[in-house]
Parts: sequence; C-alpha cells; structure tokens
Amino acid sequence: MSDAPGNSAAHPAEAGKCLHFQPADLIDLAESHLREAGVPEPEWEGRRFHWAGPIDSPPFTGLVLQCNRKEGQWVLTKLDRRKDGVTAEETGFREIV
Repeated sequence: MSDAPGNSAAHPAEAGKCLHFQPADLIDLAESHLREAGVPEPEWEGRRFHWAGPIDSPPFTGLVLQCNRKEGQWVLTKLDRRKDGVTAEETGFREIV
C-alpha cells in the first residue's frame, strides 16, 4: 500500500483503531492529573485511576477502565465493556484512594 497522494486506501494501522476512550487515554488523564497536582513522578508508584463512560461500540454501550502505576509502568487493571452501560456513580475520571 502506498502513502502517495490520491491513494484512497486507509493506512493499515488505522483500520483497527477504536473511536471510543482507550487505555492510553486513561493513562494520559492520570499523568496530567498528577503533573497538575505537582506530584513528582517517583511518587506515582501505586497510584490508581478509574474512568467510566458511555461508548458507541455495538453491542457495548458502556466502558469502565482502571489502571495502576507499578514498577514505573502503567498497568491496565480493569477493562469492562458493558452492554447495559455504566451508572452515574461510576461515570467520569477519578483517582482511587
């Protein structure tokens, strides 16, 4: 496949991308939150974060993600795609304390 102008085929890496919130988006939110709070990176260890919201990815209508900083890396600890959505209490981004 060519990247030449006029080539109407999509780049192969784009074909499998989901349009809804992704684990990398949660990690970006977590890191932004920690930086804005002035938390030095060495103190990120063990911090946990949650995000939940509606998605349009039939048959799923809701998504819950959680991550944890472990040994200097972000680890996805929960990925829950739901057919029945998420509750108002779950919705949004927050640090799990």
